[in-house]
Parts: sequence; structure tokens; C-alpha cells
Amino acid sequence: MNWEAIGAVGEIIGAIAVVATLGYLARQMRQANLHAKSQARQRMIEQAQDELYQIVNDPSIHELFVRDGSLEPDEQVKLNAYLASFLRQREWEWFQYRDGILDKSTFESYYSVIALLLGTERTHRWWKRIGKSGFNESFVDEVDELLGSAGLSPYMHEIRSWDDAPDEK
Repeated sequence: MNWEAIGAVGEIIGAIAVVATLGYLARQMRQANLHAKSQARQRMIEQAQDELYQIVNDPSIHELFVRDGSLEPDEQVKLNAYLASFLRQREWEWFQYRDGILDKSTFESYYSVIALLLGTERTHRWWKRIGKSGFNESFVDEVDELLGSAGLSPYMHEIRSWDDAPDEK
């Protein structure tokens, strides 16, 4: 019996086992990444629905975005809480995007809503005065850049009148 030949066969079998193990681990990693991406998107959908249902269940929140004049202290607290929660979620999505969990188009579709909600004079002022507090500095810089390029938005005002407008041809 040739011990060198047996040793060579053993090394080949060992190499095949290592390659098979690496292939298996690579497949497991791909599945884990897909699961993480799926979970992130699911969380984003649930959060966005929750934000919408908050306004449906309490329409006064929408009114706080667009009403003329000053808000009462309790109204300021309500709007502040809504906006802070909304932006905390966008910050989480921004982190997920930076970490490669979210693709660019998914991230941008959620991120672009910031310009709509911070697009009224009141919410723009909120962001400049107190809204930036407690958020990641790089996130704040990107939101500032987004708002600078987008400017004020008529969206929150048009929610109340979109059905009255004549159809466009």
C-alpha cells in the first residue's frame, strides 16, 4: 500500500469538502441577506402605514401642518412627536441604505417623502429650529440638502383640495 497516494487522496477529499462547505455557507449568507432585506422592507411598509393611520385616526395632525397662525402648546407637542417619529424612521431607513440592506430605488421612494412632510413653512421652520436635534449629523446634512433642493412643497395643502381641481388634459 502506498501511503503517499492515500495521503494525496485524503487531501483531495479534504479540499473538495472545504469547497463544498464554502459553497454552502455562501448560499446561507445570500439567503440571510435576502431575509434581512425582506424584513427591512416589511418594517418600512408597516411604519409608513402606521404614519398614515395616525393621520386618518386623528385628522387634526394634518391640520397642524397647514393651519395659519400659531399652534397651541399641546398642538406643537403633537406635531413635534409626529415629525420626530417620522424622521426617526427615515433615519433608520437611511442607515439600512448605507449598510447595503436597502437598494437605492427603495430607499429614495421612502426618503423623498421627507420633502413633502417638511415642505410646509411650519414644518420647515420646525426642522430648522428643533427638528435636527438628536439625529445623526450626516443624516441631518442630507436632509438639509434634500430640503434645499426641493424647497417648499404644496403637497400638504393640496391634500385638502385635490378633488376640487379640474382634471388635467
